[in-house]
Amino acid sequence: MKYRHLSKAKTCNGKWVSGFLHCKDDKWYISNKAGSPFAYEVRPDTICQCTGLKDKNGKLIWENDVVGFWDTYSTENGQAEMNCIGKVVWDDETISFQVTNRLSAESYEVLDECSVFGNIFDNPELIKEI
Repeated sequence: MKYRHLSKAKTCNGKWVSGFLHCKDDKWYISNKAGSPFAYEVRPDTICQCTGLKDKNGKLIWENDVVGFWDTYSTENGQAEMNCIGKVVWDDETISFQVTNRLSAESYEVLDECSVFGNIFDNPELIKEI
């Protein structure tokens, strides 16, 4: 979970940067080292927090990522599986990252078994499938 405190966001010119998030004078910045005098100004509407987990391909999973996963759920005849797509979101009620579009109860359980396809900012067409 060494990545858990990282954030990423788009700069004003649309480039993704990741690092440590801070606010000064109502503007948001990301620096590559904590306490660094150099930081990128970022668009607040694109700020994403790292989950601290990696997908099954070793890619870091961020809030607002669109992920694919196999979901197992109960039916009248037993267990069934389905290939699903969901979005990674923070849930204040459970105080954890969750995946939308889950058929079973605990959506955080699929985070390390999923594949990141993109994010809602660069790939809005993926979210239409959810």
